[in-house]
Amino acid sequence: MTEEFSHLFPASRAVAALSAEERIRRIRADRWINYPRAEQALAKLEGLIVFPQRARMPNLLIVGASGMGKTMIVEKFSRDHPSRFDAVSGCMHMPVIVVQMVSGPDEARFYKRLLAAIGAPEPPRATLSVLENLTLRLLSEIRPGLLVIDEVHSLQAGSVREQTRFLNMLRFLGNELRIPLVCVGTQQARNALRTDDQLVRRFEAFALPPWQNDEDFGGLIGSLQRTLPLRRPSEIGAPMLKRLIEVTGGITAGVFSLMGRLAIAAIESGEERIVARDVADKRNVLALLGDPV
Repeated sequence: MTEEFSHLFPASRAVAALSAEERIRRIRADRWINYPRAEQALAKLEGLIVFPQRARMPNLLIVGASGMGKTMIVEKFSRDHPSRFDAVSGCMHMPVIVVQMVSGPDEARFYKRLLAAIGAPEPPRATLSVLENLTLRLLSEIRPGLLVIDEVHSLQAGSVREQTRFLNMLRFLGNELRIPLVCVGTQQARNALRTDDQLVRRFEAFALPPWQNDEDFGGLIGSLQRTLPLRRPSEIGAPMLKRLIEVTGGITAGVFSLMGRLAIAAIESGEERIVARDVADKRNVLALLGDPV
C-alpha cells in the first residue's frame, strides 16, 4: 500500500497508510526537518565539541527571533550526543549540557539549575560558595564537551552590575572547565553579552534570520510537505510560498504550525492534499491559526 505514496519520504509512507486520527497525532508531534542554516549551526556546534582544550576556548552565540528554531537545533545536537556511563571511571559522561537561563542574572539560582540539569541534588547548605564548588567538582567528573545556556537574553532583567557579575561567572566556568560555551537567545542576547568586553570577544555570532521567499525556503517547504502523511501530492507553487512568508513573517515555528494545520484540515476534509486556495483566503488562514495543532 505504501507504494502509492511516492510523493512522501519513505518513513512517512507507512504513516500515510494509518488512520486519520493516528496521522493527525503524528502531525502534532515534534519532528526534525533539515535545512541549510540549521545544518550550518549543527556543524559549528560539532566543531566546538571536538575542539582541543586550551586556555581560551572558542564560544558561540546563536541569535534569532523567538520561534526561529534555535532551541530545536540545540535539542537535535543534544540527541546526537547522548550521555553514557563510563564503566572505567564509574561516572556518567554528558557530552552536552543544556541549561535554561534563569529569569535574571542570579548566580545561585543558575548553579542550582545547572545541578538539576546534570541530575545532581541540591546541597542542604546551598550558599553560593558551596554551589560553585559542588558544580565545578561534578562537572569535572562528567567532562562535558560544551555547555549550552538557552534564553540568555533573560540576563537583561537585572541591573548592569548584576549582569557583569553573572557574565564573570560564565567566563570563570569556561576557563575552569576549559569547555566552549554556547549562548542561545534573541537579539537582546548580543546586547547582554556586550556588558563584558573580554567575554563578548570570545563569542562568534551565528544568526538565524527570518525566512525569505527564496530557494532555501522552497527547499524547506518541499522537505516539510514530504513528511506530512497526506495521501495525495500537495500543490505548492510560487504564489503559495510567497503567501506563507506573508502570513507567518518567515518565522520557522509559524511556518511549521500553519503547514501542520493545513495538513490536518486536508485529512479532516478528505482532500488529502494542501492546495493554494487553502492560504489564499485570509479568513481561512486566521481560522486555522486559531485552531489548536
